[in-house]
Amino acid sequence: MDTIIRIAADYAGRPTRNGPVTMGQANMARCVLRDPPLHMNFRVTKRLPAGTTFAAVTVAVGRLLSRHESLRATIRAGVQHVPGAGVFPIEVHGAATDGAGPEAAEHALDGLTEEIGLRIQGTRFDVEAELPIRIAVIAERDVPRRVVFVLPHTSVDAIGLATVMREWERLIRGDAVPAPCPTQPLELAVAEGTPLAQRRTEAALRHWETQLRRVPQSMFAIDEVADADAIRPRLRVRSAVAGEALGAVASRTGASRSVVTLAALGMLIGLRSSQRTCVIASLSSNRVRPELRDYVGPLAQDALMAADLDVPTFDEAVRRFRGASLAGYQHSRFDSTALWEVIEGVNAERGVNFARDCVFNDMSGVTVADREPPPAADVECGWLPEASLPAHLALWANRLEDEVDLTFWIDPRVMSRQEAEGFGTGLVRLLIEAGDRVIPAAEIPAVSGIAPAGHGPGWVHIDSCWVSLDAVARLVGEAVGGRPHRVTHGADGRLTCHVTSGTPEELHAACLALLPGRTSAMTPHHYVVHRAAPGDTWLDGPVVTEGDGRRLDSFLTARISSQ
Repeated sequence: MDTIIRIAADYAGRPTRNGPVTMGQANMARCVLRDPPLHMNFRVTKRLPAGTTFAAVTVAVGRLLSRHESLRATIRAGVQHVPGAGVFPIEVHGAATDGAGPEAAEHALDGLTEEIGLRIQGTRFDVEAELPIRIAVIAERDVPRRVVFVLPHTSVDAIGLATVMREWERLIRGDAVPAPCPTQPLELAVAEGTPLAQRRTEAALRHWETQLRRVPQSMFAIDEVADADAIRPRLRVRSAVAGEALGAVASRTGASRSVVTLAALGMLIGLRSSQRTCVIASLSSNRVRPELRDYVGPLAQDALMAADLDVPTFDEAVRRFRGASLAGYQHSRFDSTALWEVIEGVNAERGVNFARDCVFNDMSGVTVADREPPPAADVECGWLPEASLPAHLALWANRLEDEVDLTFWIDPRVMSRQEAEGFGTGLVRLLIEAGDRVIPAAEIPAVSGIAPAGHGPGWVHIDSCWVSLDAVARLVGEAVGGRPHRVTHGADGRLTCHVTSGTPEELHAACLALLPGRTSAMTPHHYVVHRAAPGDTWLDGPVVTEGDGRRLDSFLTARISSQ
């Protein structure tokens, strides 16, 4: 449907300002320019109150942009430019509802809203020239009925988005709104440059490096390459009974409801994947300080949580994950460029590619959901429309107080829909049972109904990672480009690559370059280069050179040449 008209909203904030970007803006700008737009752009649809006029829409949009500099900031070469005043265009689309009954008209409005929303969400933002917000209005007979907001991660994170949407609901009704958060991105950028803040970011990098050296590269190693779009089925699980049980476990262990839920997730992930350590990235709002409570901007970053699962009881698992979460959240403010250098350095040394494949996000204190009838059964689950999320498994906690309301995003290559339902309901059943008693760890499979998925022939456990020897052979085969080669797996668990030419550094760099997305593979630990000879006799021939290939300067050279 073509745009029928464009309307404009005038905004006016403080005078035009320029300055450094925040760590969150810098990180998200790189991601917005690199990753699929559906991953990096939020989309929210709102119904407009009866009687809303186009004039009311433009006034509310103008006030919203005037309040928040993050919604007006463009970013170029590490500098943000915030215009003080301007005009913001809004698309208006008309739904064809002439002659349609009320139900058909609503269906047409919803269909066009979805179509327009997906179109503008799926278009990459120009962070240097475009304000980081798009708005479209869907009208019926020249009356505005729906409004779609699309915002990239450079302007908001999930909590910042929730703040913007709360304000919108008041602004469109003409209600008063409190003063905006006094900390705008430019002020935060200055604060992040202080010596104290720099020491905290350095401590965060040390935490990440320590954990990355010991955790599995992936909790769900699959013998396939990654899918670029990462469209995931979503399962919603609700239970009022679990809400009461969660409170009992929290009181008994001294942990928060969020941590108890995280522990249940971690134990079942470890059980399903036969892992002794669980690593989960939890989205941290980084809004501990009062001056950042209502901050609108990309402040959230990953908190890396790693917990060993050799515990006698579920309560002890809760305590382990409580410690892991405290350490993770404490170290969740970092310079993403420096962090990626740490990740790449550890990857190169271990010969792995760390995958952020399990994600936890507690939105229970932020989400303002419409009240629904309580679940009729102890545990209820149902499928939601698929959506894009680059992870093998993610859990969004929508509500944890009066009821447990969870949304799971599950890669179908990891679990079928039937298995996913078993996993989601099993987690909630574990919480319910834990509310009544301390569950021995040995009983968790029976209580939850979750059993190890198992690894077939050719899978080995090396350096905390499940590795497919076939996947390693394919990786090395591609890296050596047709040269005679062989990969052996020794009794000590080490992988050795035998080949007829090249240097260990060149071979290791080639394997590393092909590793991303292959969560079941690992580079060899050692490379042996033999003198070329006919047939298989080269394996018995003289060794020209050998080594682990893990020289730092070779990684830097390979990285520079690939940019």
